[in-house]
Amino acid sequence: MSHPLHLAVARELGRRIGGRTELLRDEACGGSQHLPLFCGVRRGRDMQLCKVDLLAVASGQVRAILEIEESGFNPTKICGKFLTSALATHLIHDSRPEPVVPFADRVLFVQVLDGSKFLKPGTRKDKQAEQIERLIRGMLPFRRNSVTDYRLFLVSGARDTSQLEAVGEVVSWFLA
Repeated sequence: MSHPLHLAVARELGRRIGGRTELLRDEACGGSQHLPLFCGVRRGRDMQLCKVDLLAVASGQVRAILEIEESGFNPTKICGKFLTSALATHLIHDSRPEPVVPFADRVLFVQVLDGSKFLKPGTRKDKQAEQIERLIRGMLPFRRNSVTDYRLFLVSGARDTSQLEAVGEVVSWFLA
């Protein structure tokens, strides 16, 4: 299955954060692995909360999590992806030199939604997305976890260079 927006976001981030931060990609983003997040340091199905699309790892810690949604707009799905990632505390993966990678003290969570799939005349989905972003940002940081910052971007497909650049700028700025 083709995932053009996933690939475009991964390319933009790779271009921006290249050498100073490791960008881990799942299969949809051009990588070859799943990126499972866990709520603790022990690997197990009972501890795994979700799999994400992209992770930025620096100094042996997860610094940014990115989720890309190409299929449409569903507030429950958007909030669910955020919450399961926000409840996690570690990436655990055999391919890593350090198989257990903790979250940093501050972690950015970014959601990129393909607005070309749902921003139709007469709908208010753009306003609903802005509302969701505002509400989530107002709740952060949670008391117990490391996700301290949240951004939601509406991108009009994989060729929307201005919005892809905005995603890259925010992530790059946060990691600096």
